Amino acid sequence: MIRILRLIKGYVEFCAEGGFPERFINLCKIHGISLWNVKNDGVKVYACTTEADFKRISLPTENSGMKIEIIKTKGLKSFVKRHKWRCGAALGIAMTFVFWIFMSGFVWEVEVLETKGVNAEAFTESLADLGVKVGARKSKIDIIDVQNQLMNEYKELLWVSVNIFGGKVQVEMSEFVEQQEITDTKTPMNLVASKKGRVVLVKGYNGVNAVKEGDNVTEGTLLISGVGLNSDGSEYFVHADGEVFAETENYHKFICERKKNISTSYEKNGRYFLYVFSLKIPLGIKTEGDFLTESRIFLKSRETVLPFGLIREDNFRVKKKTAEYTGEEAELQALFDAVALKREQYNSCDLEKVEYSVKNEENNAVVVCRIVCTENIATESPILTE
Repeated sequence: MIRILRLIKGYVEFCAEGGFPERFINLCKIHGISLWNVKNDGVKVYACTTEADFKRISLPTENSGMKIEIIKTKGLKSFVKRHKWRCGAALGIAMTFVFWIFMSGFVWEVEVLETKGVNAEAFTESLADLGVKVGARKSKIDIIDVQNQLMNEYKELLWVSVNIFGGKVQVEMSEFVEQQEITDTKTPMNLVASKKGRVVLVKGYNGVNAVKEGDNVTEGTLLISGVGLNSDGSEYFVHADGEVFAETENYHKFICERKKNISTSYEKNGRYFLYVFSLKIPLGIKTEGDFLTESRIFLKSRETVLPFGLIREDNFRVKKKTAEYTGEEAELQALFDAVALKREQYNSCDLEKVEYSVKNEENNAVVVCRIVCTENIATESPILTE
């Protein structure tokens, strides 16, 4: 601490020779002149004293017959004096330090750790509405209030945590975990036919089989019963379980219009914005369009995205025009829809026959698809009891 004070006040390192060194030191003590780091090499006396005391050292020097020579001066005053021509650099360092202190009070980055059930972009907008955004003063953010409001807005959240690390705000959240649906195997149920067909295979796991191979069934026909008889003639109820495969015949109709609206973008206009914290400064004339896209280029410091950069907005104008399919094009489009449905809906079925019939009706192309396949037609149906 004493060394720091001496540096602030400034001190002089000097040497004295000739005369009587002991008398010189005693006279300095009598006149209240502080000396430290006193050394004597047999010829000269070396010591340090404050700049204020050095101005009063002439009297002890004359009375002891010593001659004083300054070796060097140290301290804040002498440093400023030696480097006064560099005041601009010193001012710049001071301003940089003040700017750094001032800017450390702002939010530079907001990071939302995404979860499956919450849209991160919408969540970031909600944070901005609550004052948690780039450019906001950290002292103005009430973390507890923000967390409570987010919990009220997003009912699917179990908890929310808002943390501030330096200039970065990190938001973590956890959702309620939906319990997997438990398959009900206790409620009495029948298995009935979901569509008509001819039964080719019955796999009954629980319950009483009500049909056999070769039977023709219609929609709603009982396949496996959940009601059985005990040896004493009383009834018991179970949750019927099993698979009943039947050969079914299915028809699907697809229509493609000859005339169809096709949207194409034909014009693009854009302008740049200078982004400073949350402030967007336009660098061009505003443009109009049907929809807008935005791209951003921000400065980065390691992994931190700094709130300075450029934003480009592009406006697109869309023109709608009517295109007319030829007869063959319309038929191909309807046929494509039919094939797509076959792949999606009958992917797990054993296909036996697939037929397509194409015809034209006025301004439309019509494709009728006939699919013969073997599929599981069993579906659960509650048992009605009094």
